[in-house]
Amino acid sequence: MGFEKHVENLPYAHGGFVGVGTLREQTDYFQVDEQLTFEPSGSGEHVFLYIEKRGLNTDDIVKMLSIHAGVPRRSISYAGMKDRHAVTKQWFSVQLPGKEGPDWHQLENDSIKVGRVTRHLKKLKRGVIKFNAFDIVVSQLNFNKELMLKRVEAIKQFGVPNYFMEQRFGYLCQNLDRVHALFLKNETIKNKKMKGLFLSSARAFLFNRVLAKRVTDENWDKAMAGDAFILDGTRQYFSEDVLSAEITERLLEHDIHPTGPLVGINNNAVSGKVSELENNISLENNVFYDGLIKEKVEAARRPLRVVPEDFQVDILSDDKLRLSFRLGSGSYATAVIRELINTNMTLHKAS
Repeated sequence: MGFEKHVENLPYAHGGFVGVGTLREQTDYFQVDEQLTFEPSGSGEHVFLYIEKRGLNTDDIVKMLSIHAGVPRRSISYAGMKDRHAVTKQWFSVQLPGKEGPDWHQLENDSIKVGRVTRHLKKLKRGVIKFNAFDIVVSQLNFNKELMLKRVEAIKQFGVPNYFMEQRFGYLCQNLDRVHALFLKNETIKNKKMKGLFLSSARAFLFNRVLAKRVTDENWDKAMAGDAFILDGTRQYFSEDVLSAEITERLLEHDIHPTGPLVGINNNAVSGKVSELENNISLENNVFYDGLIKEKVEAARRPLRVVPEDFQVDILSDDKLRLSFRLGSGSYATAVIRELINTNMTLHKAS
């Protein structure tokens, strides 16, 4: 069973792209700046480092910090993974109880720069990202300016489907093929890191299938009776069997969003037609569903839409434009870009 075209085949929400161009022609053309949900306190046993990297993935930095500080890799933490094929700024923490630590600036070279160095009482936890700020240049562009500007306004007003993109599934979505084969054979995934990657890929696939159905039905950004809604910028959600004018207004204001399932045990947040739709997707993809239930993954919810903040498009030349916007933790810049431009981006191996 081949999943290599899973992301490529996901339906569009706004009628398809309005231009064709190239993403990441140069490393500097894709920049990401991570901002945390809190400010480090300045004291404690965990050193916090704000690092700019290029041509390196997050795990490369973890390895470098581990060697430089003389600590095991489990002493290094970060809030989110960042791509190798970009210039990214992100936070790391290194547990050094009772130690001053090395000169961190000795790590610096053409690929890594150390910005802020501070401390905090607790280690950096996954997902504590207020937002990622993106500054992206699309080059070799062929587009209709009028249609592009109209699409930008539509995205500002309605957002885009909050799909999981290629990075979640590995090169050519190979993680899906691998976890499907393992589930089918009822095999145990022994490697802890690979198990995490495989299970998250399976959950992301089922979420995307639910979202794709709602995009096709044109209700991905609307309320359905029985929906579970998530508060913008949080992981807190609530269920509504009967819709109200207040719910509709909060949706229009982007205060709340309808959600889709991250499948697992205790997956009972929705009811009615929403529950029926999600159950049908699970039945159609029972190998993934049954495998996740067997692994006793805890169910969660994810917003079906994402609305980029401070979304700006600057036309730099006849064949080049800059996109800048902010997204909350867990959403993908490429999910925004695909609703505007079909990029002939090379699908790199997951980083």
